[in-house]
Amino acid sequence: MLSDLQVDVNGQQTFSVSLDLLASFSGKLRKMFGKSAPLHTGKLKLILHDFPGGAEGFELIVRFCYNGGRISYITPSNALLLHSAAMFLEINEDETKKFFENIPFLSWPQLLDCLKQSQELQPFFNSSYLVQEILNAVVDMISMANVTSPRAFSSSDSCTTDDLSTSFHNWLHDLEFLTVDLFEKVLSTMIARNLDHGTICSFLIHFQRAKSSGHLSSQKKCRIIKVVITSVSSIDGGFKYPFRRLCDVLQKCSSLKAGKSWAKKVEKMVGRRLDEATLDDLLVPCPKKNTCAYDVDLVLRLLKIFCRKSSCVDRLKKVGFLMDLYLAEVAPDPHLRFCKFLALALALPASARGSCDRVCEAIDMFFKVHGFVCEEEKMRICSVLNYEKLSSELLVKLAENIDFPDCVAADALVINLQSKLKSSLSANEDEEISVKLKKNPANVVRIDVLCPRSGKSLPILCS
Repeated sequence: MLSDLQVDVNGQQTFSVSLDLLASFSGKLRKMFGKSAPLHTGKLKLILHDFPGGAEGFELIVRFCYNGGRISYITPSNALLLHSAAMFLEINEDETKKFFENIPFLSWPQLLDCLKQSQELQPFFNSSYLVQEILNAVVDMISMANVTSPRAFSSSDSCTTDDLSTSFHNWLHDLEFLTVDLFEKVLSTMIARNLDHGTICSFLIHFQRAKSSGHLSSQKKCRIIKVVITSVSSIDGGFKYPFRRLCDVLQKCSSLKAGKSWAKKVEKMVGRRLDEATLDDLLVPCPKKNTCAYDVDLVLRLLKIFCRKSSCVDRLKKVGFLMDLYLAEVAPDPHLRFCKFLALALALPASARGSCDRVCEAIDMFFKVHGFVCEEEKMRICSVLNYEKLSSELLVKLAENIDFPDCVAADALVINLQSKLKSSLSANEDEEISVKLKKNPANVVRIDVLCPRSGKSLPILCS
């Protein structure tokens, strides 16, 4: 057969073929050269750009044409390649379509071959229904926990019930080859087909971890984080995703410069579950240089979200305990501004603290490190203290602490005395305190407290 046409395929390889033969199958060639090949004495040359699959794809379609339009060599690894080449040259794809009708019945290794092929041809198959059919089959097999991984079993092995769990977990490794685009498509299919949320979360965590340790560019890693955020937020608002991993995603947003809008989405999910956090989760380094050691603004935003979304007393108390630990951690920071410490101390309602001992100790540390705090500012911070929630030991120490305002020390003495009186203890047992009670006609009790640290008599009026 006369080879009168030279075809340069993507600059990779040149083929000599029969124009008449290829034109009899290809609508594209018929349009280019006419319904019948024109008479010519020399060879024609055709240059094809962006041919799907390059030289390999063109060779497959040439074999199809030279075989009279019959195919006996379609496999999962070349079916999409042959189909895309046929589409490019406008050749009838009935043969390949018959193969794709069996997609739901392919084995896991065969589906992986199809998936890899679709990834290589992704620009051509960007919106193809065939790729979606493959994705549907992949997700359906995962959902049935019926994945026979080529890593775990050879093609001759049979997957028993005992092997099933091992086989199932290997699919996570099998899908590590996915590009970010196909990773996103797989996730969208998982969510659309209501795959178990725990399985989706496992896939998200594994893929992110596998790619973060690789040599991907920061831009691609950032895209993965954005896909993770979008997927996690669509799964019960992020409540199904492990909290530790959610905190990791939040830090990745900052390090990869994903943008404020993406960080806010993660903060919303973290803030609503703040009662699950540990102190280490909150000790996020401050992104700004020459400022606080930890990102206090982030914690304040999380607290605001939590208080707005949660009214459960038990959850509130967990966060209250956590915040007292956080206050103790940031109080020694000389760069921590008064307004930030005050905002942290007052961020939660009084019901969040069963005891004020820890917050009192944190305030004491802040006063010692920040000697420039004036009396008025000290009083504002001390307003968080509920003296009735302070232990007797803390009340005594507070009364003697010169870093606290005098009136705070006096209040601590009075509350401590009242507590002792209620316990039927004699006020004379405390040699450092002398109290005189005088009742006036207005039924107001005047309590004169002798402060041991200053020797001053501080009058307190109680009705």
